[in-house]
Amino acid sequence: MMAALVGAAVGVLTIVIARLIRGERWLYALGLLTLPGLYASFAIAAGASAVGATEMLIGIPFVVVGLLFAFVSVRHSAVVVGAFWLLHGGYDLLHSRFLSNPGVPTWYPIFCFVVDAVIGAYVLCLSRRLPDGNLRRA
Repeated sequence: MMAALVGAAVGVLTIVIARLIRGERWLYALGLLTLPGLYASFAIAAGASAVGATEMLIGIPFVVVGLLFAFVSVRHSAVVVGAFWLLHGGYDLLHSRFLSNPGVPTWYPIFCFVVDAVIGAYVLCLSRRLPDGNLRRA
């Protein structure tokens, strides 16, 4: 329960900071880059470098989408970025069914799921207010 509350706070804080620094056009997209790296770093810290490499391979789509939409103006990019945040939230919930990563703390999947859900839902709502749903126009 505490992990979910802290996750919600981190998600809201991220949105507030993005709005304050006028970083909405790039921060949400670049934030996708961190998602596979966190799971990989947990694996590497636990001495499971092969699992870390697998985590990074699974994370390639997040890195590609994050880099692309952080710097390129594309119609409906906010929808794609929001959907990828939600997709990663689903990955958090199902992670242990697909991959055994000995370094992931027990509290982390629910924490990360809530952060991802808050940010993903916000970006999808934001997409409705943007011309052509283009995140670069935020």
